[in-house]
Amino acid sequence: MNIQIDGTNSLNKGAELMFFAVLHQIKKFDPQASVFFNSNQLNDSGIKLDSELDVRSNWFNRFNRVPVGLLKRLGLPYAFLTSKNARRNIDLVLDAAGFQFSDQWNYSKKSLDILENYYCGLKDNGTRIVFLPQAFGPFATTNGIRSVSIVNKYVDLIYAREKISYDFLIGAGCDPKKVRVRSDFTLLLDGVFPNRFEHLKGKVCLIPNRKMITHVSNGQNVYLRFMQTLAYELQKRNLEFYILNHEGEGDYEICKALSNSLPGNIEVVNKLGALEVKGLIGSSNMVISSRYHGVASALNQGVPALATSWNHKYEMIFDDFGMKDCVLNIEERSCLGQVIDDFLSRRNLINSILTVKKAELASQTERMWQEIWKFSSDKNSN
Repeated sequence: MNIQIDGTNSLNKGAELMFFAVLHQIKKFDPQASVFFNSNQLNDSGIKLDSELDVRSNWFNRFNRVPVGLLKRLGLPYAFLTSKNARRNIDLVLDAAGFQFSDQWNYSKKSLDILENYYCGLKDNGTRIVFLPQAFGPFATTNGIRSVSIVNKYVDLIYAREKISYDFLIGAGCDPKKVRVRSDFTLLLDGVFPNRFEHLKGKVCLIPNRKMITHVSNGQNVYLRFMQTLAYELQKRNLEFYILNHEGEGDYEICKALSNSLPGNIEVVNKLGALEVKGLIGSSNMVISSRYHGVASALNQGVPALATSWNHKYEMIFDDFGMKDCVLNIEERSCLGQVIDDFLSRRNLINSILTVKKAELASQTERMWQEIWKFSSDKNSN
């Protein structure tokens, strides 16, 4: 079988983790499969692979930012140089983008035209399309509703990560027969602890996110002050911590700014692979994350976690794991110390709850993959 993985890249460690989670399942189902890594990131340097699978990617994607930009400025077609180029002889597309359809992304008519042409081309080639669990919505704008219409027309199976995303899709006109609810699917994939960071085991892990500045009102000043207060509260309790970059240069700048604003030499961990990121998170005493898969990787490894949020997906991943009141308001800093004390006092109880919920969610995720492979093997599905 020829399988293409859409919606992932090597910049965002959550996206990279989802790529590896998909590879893990493909290897179990069809170790002879040919896999094409269709990165959604321009100038993606690629993912380092140690896989028995036949995995390929478009080498030109490492250098496509400049030519794509030039063609755009000249008003010429450029989609053929991006991830929106419908390849022939692909049996199945597994789209593992975590969050790509919402009014928050402000899609233009041009980008939606490219999207529709891409999916139309895939279907003309006889390709089946499955959206793996991801967040959706809200959809109130004309282009937002059109994006759902496109997805509904061409995608065969759609997995929403949670009920809110499901409701947004159905409310925007998506066919309920196509949509199912399953939680984040990376919980079936183990991390790999990076031995060179043995000294960070048992410490608190802080994970910033630039979207807390770009996607939140008054985020720039408020968010940094919030993170500084959080760090001070940890230091007052003699809780050692480090800062982990979960994405690229944008997050790294915030990591450095936070570290430089604090007393002491606060370590910033940068340029780890996705599996190492998950392994390091799993060794932490506690995680406070502004990145979705920072939260998910903590919870599915039994590590107590708190988060800041710019989208409903954060609240819902906690709900999946039976946790309440874990999303912090960045404008309310006075109670942070009390929240930290409460969480650490209940660490063993929280770990027990997370262990039970992981088993339930893992069973659901295994059933999801069975559904997908059954669908992909059914010659009457198209």
